[in-house]
Amino acid sequence: MRILHLSDDGLPDWRVEKSALTGKKNGHDVFFGGRLNSNSHSTAFSEKYPVKWNAAAMIGIPYYYHGVKKQIERLVKLVRPDIVHSHNIGSAKVSHDLGLPFVFDDHEYFRMLSLVNAENLKIHDSTYQYSGIGSIIHRIKLGFISHRSVSNWTSWERDLVSSVPTITVSEQIAHDFRKMRAGSTKDIFVIPNFPLQVETTEFSEPQPHEKLSCVYAGGDSKYKQATNRDICGLPNLFMSRDIGNLTIIGWKEETSEKFKATGFLPREKMFYEMIQNSIGLIPWKKHWSHPFLNPNKAYEYAHAGLSIMVTSDLRSVIHTLEDNCLTFEDYDDLALKLQNIKTNMDGLYKKRLNIFNYARSNLIWEKYERNIISAYNSV
Repeated sequence: MRILHLSDDGLPDWRVEKSALTGKKNGHDVFFGGRLNSNSHSTAFSEKYPVKWNAAAMIGIPYYYHGVKKQIERLVKLVRPDIVHSHNIGSAKVSHDLGLPFVFDDHEYFRMLSLVNAENLKIHDSTYQYSGIGSIIHRIKLGFISHRSVSNWTSWERDLVSSVPTITVSEQIAHDFRKMRAGSTKDIFVIPNFPLQVETTEFSEPQPHEKLSCVYAGGDSKYKQATNRDICGLPNLFMSRDIGNLTIIGWKEETSEKFKATGFLPREKMFYEMIQNSIGLIPWKKHWSHPFLNPNKAYEYAHAGLSIMVTSDLRSVIHTLEDNCLTFEDYDDLALKLQNIKTNMDGLYKKRLNIFNYARSNLIWEKYERNIISAYNSV
């Protein structure tokens, strides 16, 4: 078959590329249509074609949306796909409107994402200083964007999930999606964002550490954090308590006695930095959206041989890791548990070995990739 991967985003996008590699491995010709730039190198696709998406098209503003729709219509005539693999909400909506045979790969839970985005817009707007007519225009603009994205993404997602084969990243989201379908629920497929098996061969068995140190790998800005990824106060927690050292991968470089930030690191260097630590943290303060999030950093930690500690409402991660992670309620609880762990580094090392072996057997893309082919066969 000829399979066209459409995406609102560009390359590189490792989940899109892993899906393409699965198709390729099963004898299909795979193509890509989406945003392209100087970093859009990928050997997964036979050809890559540009589609010029923008924020206005993404939330369904007619002039911009129809401009993207015309681009995709021309691309489909050129590629002549048997199936379109539509990644994310905009591409799936266009595929539906054009009457294409397609599967919807819902990388996010877009109803939830739109509500979180609206929440963040409202909070961040309060930090800007406007006066007079400028303030009124700015607030009207933000209100329009928030309302449009919440309204359209919610209705689009409901219509898509109820009518076409849908892939998502966790059983928790799949459970909600199955409730949207009036009839059969068999066309909801779960494919967690685990690494390919070949990626995991670079990791060797973890080595013991004499002193406790933790790492958080996140692309979050230090100065503009999302409400559902709030880690405000985390560095101060480590600097003010006797709970070991903290490294944050992704924040602008800085160093103090118990805390350092590395700046952005390419993937290989990121993993090298990870394995210098014993515990990988997902220390986001509790948020109503957490039960539906399944951050792949947890599984990167596991393959790197780190013990994992997460906020107790990150249910998808806890469900996936089973007994291989430790939860905490808030930062005081985190500090208390780290103090206890610090007195038993041998016990911590045994947990690291356990999760390393668990990851190699369970947390790999190939264990779930058959669901992609099943989704194609359901079209």
